[in-house]
Amino acid sequence: MHAFPNISKLASVCLLGATLAFTGCASSSTSNSTPDIKPGKPTIASNNQSAQSDEVRNVINRSKSHVRRTGEIYSMRGLLNVFSRGMDVMAKKLRSKGYDAISYNHSNWQPIANDIVRRAKKKQVSYPIIIMGHSLGGNEATTMANYLGQRGIKVAYVATYDPTETRSVGKNIGTVVNYYLPNGRNIIKRRKGFKGKLKNINVSNITDIKHTNVEKNRKLQQNSYKKISSLTKKLKKSVSKKRRNRKKRS
Repeated sequence: MHAFPNISKLASVCLLGATLAFTGCASSSTSNSTPDIKPGKPTIASNNQSAQSDEVRNVINRSKSHVRRTGEIYSMRGLLNVFSRGMDVMAKKLRSKGYDAISYNHSNWQPIANDIVRRAKKKQVSYPIIIMGHSLGGNEATTMANYLGQRGIKVAYVATYDPTETRSVGKNIGTVVNYYLPNGRNIIKRRKGFKGKLKNINVSNITDIKHTNVEKNRKLQQNSYKKISSLTKKLKKSVSKKRRNRKKRS
């Protein structure tokens, strides 16, 4: 079924380009989307490699001095970092409430996932892990979740905002919610081993909703905030206090 992955990629990019053109936001750039059949396959960035490396370093080395709740929240933007600014807004709001939340381009998912795997082996990950994404970021949200799940790392919640391709989720993934505008191929399916909860929610009935603003819809954002709040807990000590205490002991 996926004998021609390059054709599948091209079709996805063309579909997204057509959608953006229809909404007045067309772009000529190409997609970095990874086929769902190979969730562990590295994503090759088409943007400047130095900028990509900088963003990965910023995510991995992000400050956690503000963190007052459990969990790690990863929020992925789509094409060109232009049409998914709702993901940045969500991450910023969550940080203001004491969450460890970060947003980044979808093409950088794998080195960030590898950092989670590395830290998990050292028991340095704060659970629950939560992954969200819009458009191409929605595609890679499930890819990243599967990548972690296949390595024994549980992902508690995945929220996708109008992905561009059909995807599937497997083992070690909890709740998955897909807010989508039907294009005939952008729902999420179950894989063998998936024991969580999956909802594909058609949002085309929302007034003025379209691909380029679905992740900015306050009601949909609020749904994710509520779910995140229910999954996380207040830390007894902030991360900054823990670090100060470790320095005093040393």
